[in-house]
Formats: sequence, structure tokens, C-alpha cells
Amino acid sequence: MHFSQIIQLSIVLAGLACAAPQPNPVLETVMVSNGDTTVAVQVEALSPVGTGPFTGGEIIARGEILARQDSVNCKGSSRCSNSQGFKDQCLRAKNKIENTTYTTGGAASGTCDGNCGLFVQGNGCSASGDVMRSAYDAIRRNGCQACGSAHWNNGCYITVNFVTGC
Repeated sequence: MHFSQIIQLSIVLAGLACAAPQPNPVLETVMVSNGDTTVAVQVEALSPVGTGPFTGGEIIARGEILARQDSVNCKGSSRCSNSQGFKDQCLRAKNKIENTTYTTGGAASGTCDGNCGLFVQGNGCSASGDVMRSAYDAIRRNGCQACGSAHWNNGCYITVNFVTGC
């Protein structure tokens, strides 16, 4: 086999590897407010593993610290976009946050606009509107341009991610 044939074969094999079907992501349903009503949106289920230390954003009840924000990551759906349009949708989702408590598995775990959702995740987790807004700001300050999560040491996290159904 000539060197040029080996190169051609390598290119063909590389192309086949890229064209291989990717596994379908596991979808999770999250209840969020779109500003008018509560809707069920679909989001790719992700591993909520934080990366790197990030302090601030405490969850406080009756003057006692219940949990402290300890990390932020920029993970999100494969459909997250760095486009200005998507980032604008995320900012509008943040601006729809009300002064209420958002809970996982509840009637409303966050807000959405277009294809961007901002919501609480984790087992039995809740967050006030102020904590939700602070988490969004922390995700942006950490350098996440599109999607990401802020994690607390109690297993709860607040996520900005691509959603469908808003």
C-alpha cells in the first residue's frame, strides 16, 4: 500500500467515525414559568458535577447558613448556543424570576424564555428568587457564555440550559 493510499484510507475512516450516529440524550421534564403560565419543558439530563472552587451565594434560613455555593461549571446541552439571540433569551428568563421559592419537582422550578431555561435541580431542592438571580450572575461571572450550573455543597444546583417547550 502506498503512502497516499494510507492517507486516503485514514481520511475515509475518520469521516465514518464522525458520521456515526450519536446516542440520543436522556431528556428530563422540568416545570418552569414562561412569564404567562407554567409549562413542562424538556432538557438534556446532565451530570451535575462542579468544577473548580467558587465561593459565595449562601442559602440562608432564619439566619442560619443551610448551604454555600461552592462551584460553577459551564456544562449544558449539546444545543447550547453562544449566539447573542440565545444569550438574550437567557437574560429574559432571569428577568422573569419572581420573589418566590422555586422547588424541584414542584409546580415551578424556574423560568424560561424561548429555548433558555433557568431552574433548580437536585433532590428536594429549593431556592428563592434572589438566590436564582445570584446563581445566574455567578454562572456568567465564571465565564460561562451560554449554559452552566452553580452548585451548592448540599447537592442542589441552579442551571441555565437549552430547553424545548417554553
